[in-house]
Amino acid sequence: MKFQTANLLDYVGTNPVVITTNGTIKKDGKANLGRGNAKELGKTLDWLAEKLGILIRDGGNHVHHIDNMIVSFPVEETWTSHADLKLVERSAKELVRLVELYNWEKVYMPLPGCGGGGLKPSDVISTLAPILDDRFIILNKGEIPKVL
Repeated sequence: MKFQTANLLDYVGTNPVVITTNGTIKKDGKANLGRGNAKELGKTLDWLAEKLGILIRDGGNHVHHIDNMIVSFPVEETWTSHADLKLVERSAKELVRLVELYNWEKVYMPLPGCGGGGLKPSDVISTLAPILDDRFIILNKGEIPKVL
């Protein structure tokens, strides 16, 4: 994986983009896009929460190809829980399979579980390093984490 300072939302529509998510479906059937990049993108794409809600309902809290170039990446079981490193690991493996299926050359994503999820960047990077290759570009709005 590579690191780059940029805003994830700048890549929406031009390259595959990963948003971190949880498995909560609200009473109206929509996914809970409560914080972070999912919340930001949900404000722009009014259909996102509804489509992801259907995918979670039908397929569980897994990586889902939501739309042409938008992919969910579960880091939490519910919107009230903290990010789970084991779930991040499982999601990374599922993401690799999806990327191989679609033969994507680059995928842009945040460092999963480190914002509102509460995980330490060093723990997440150590977990992702053996799974994600250089097709995966980890974006950070600020400084790139210096943990390796």
